[in-house]
Amino acid sequence: MKVSGHQPCYIPWYGFFEKVAKVDIFAIHDIAQYEKGGYINRNLIKSSQGSLWLTIPIQIKGNKNTPIKEIKIDNTQDWKRRHWKAITVNYNKSKYFRDYRDFFGDIYHSNWEYIYELNMSIISFIMDELNINTKLCYISEMECRHKKKSDFVLSLCKELQADNYLSGKLGKDYLNEKDFELEGINIDYQEIRKIEYQQLFNDFIPNLSIIDILFNCGPVRTEAIVRGERSFDERISFLSSSRR
Repeated sequence: MKVSGHQPCYIPWYGFFEKVAKVDIFAIHDIAQYEKGGYINRNLIKSSQGSLWLTIPIQIKGNKNTPIKEIKIDNTQDWKRRHWKAITVNYNKSKYFRDYRDFFGDIYHSNWEYIYELNMSIISFIMDELNINTKLCYISEMECRHKKKSDFVLSLCKELQADNYLSGKLGKDYLNEKDFELEGINIDYQEIRKIEYQQLFNDFIPNLSIIDILFNCGPVRTEAIVRGERSFDERISFLSSSRR
């Protein structure tokens, strides 16, 4: 049994879905604390001027320890209109945008109170589009939720009866590998791949939101990219990345 996990990010990059696709059970860390500068409420798309941040305003002042699941969106700001306009302006001419216009149009014309609910709606939709059938579990419902750092991950694996854990690159900084060895649990670290595919506008920009791949390449090709399949002519090579 192979497991992994991550916080539910806003329109995540391909690496998030790669982790989900490679495991049997993926844990959504819905009660992790919000980290400023992370990807819970923002991500990058491509514009004619280069990369562009889409950031959702949240109500976090004076309550920085609020778990992700309870973080409210600041809907006094006109973020939905701005995000939808940025997406339509910059992707309207992409090959597959029309296939997804209705779904994302509904997303940005719906009322969202919590960032978690918005993020999970998008994540679930994209998982379906990419034929990712991995079972999801939620940390808020698990006993391991009381643990911290390496002990938390080890407890997660034991609770799910896993013998393999797929960690992000930063796991090397805090996971106590000897504890996992004693429990018969192997740790794999995600290898960040540099991928190239056809984009709009000028030079290629890596590590954007998954929607950049989806709108430009369509679901079949995006699935192949996420799974690391080499049936297409993308130039793929492994490298270290500072993003994750």
